Amino acid sequence: MMLKENPSLCYQCAKCSTGCPVSKEMDLMPHQIIHLLSLGQRDRVLRSRTLWMCAGCYACAVRCPNDIDITTVMDELRSEAVEKGIPCPHPEVLEFHRNFLKDMSRRGKVHELRMMGEYNMRMRRPFHDAAVGAKMFIKGRLHLLPPSAVGGFSRWMKKLWRS
Repeated sequence: MMLKENPSLCYQCAKCSTGCPVSKEMDLMPHQIIHLLSLGQRDRVLRSRTLWMCAGCYACAVRCPNDIDITTVMDELRSEAVEKGIPCPHPEVLEFHRNFLKDMSRRGKVHELRMMGEYNMRMRRPFHDAAVGAKMFIKGRLHLLPPSAVGGFSRWMKKLWRS
């Protein structure tokens, strides 16, 4: 599978790694992932925890002086790992990603209450985040009703997954 980004453009400044909010959970830093790809060590990358720990927040891509979209690289590599049957080292993280994408595809925005409710039910712990959810609701950060749909988002998602 060919990546949309060229890893050989990276000159290892590590700005992506220093700006990553979840780097403490990774076994390889984002700049190391790119470096290993440029060295042809794709299998090692596909078996790393990092692919599954990536939050997809684009902090790395924004910081890259060479405009390498590392978030897209991580997404592509996760898809490749799934296609090749490489197991996710943390099944709960894979389930969270699937749930997130499913909720996003519904209307273009995540409905946190539904997404986390479905996730917690699948993980067989229905009240796991109940205390946090209650605090978020009281502060107006969690809404009972889903957000309105973003026009054309479902068509865009379908087209994206076909390419």
